[in-house]
Amino acid sequence: MTVALVALAGGAGALARWLVDLALAARLGRSLPWGTIVVNIVGSCLAGALAGATLSSQLGPTTTQVLAVGLCGGFTTFSAASVDVARSVERGRPGFGVALLLVPMVLAVSAAIGGFHLAGG
Repeated sequence: MTVALVALAGGAGALARWLVDLALAARLGRSLPWGTIVVNIVGSCLAGALAGATLSSQLGPTTTQVLAVGLCGGFTTFSAASVDVARSVERGRPGFGVALLLVPMVLAVSAAIGGFHLAGG
């Protein structure tokens, strides 16, 4: 049963990621991959909070698996971020590509740590 729930939550996360990307592209344009950046930061914060809540016994392991692995795993995207970096390098903007790699990664990890501590981890 857990496998099915993780799969369903992963699909829901992927759909949410796509909708966030469309909404941000419509509002902010595509000069930066805003959707990818935002979902990775928000998803990392939520995954960190789920880990913290699990370690402080506020959530059970099955709930954490469904939400962290399924929902957050489907919502966040390392592959899209990698493609954004590769495109920047191919377009002759390697410095911008490195910034697209490092800045969102630092922000996402910081958000995960913040979420973890906010949830009592």
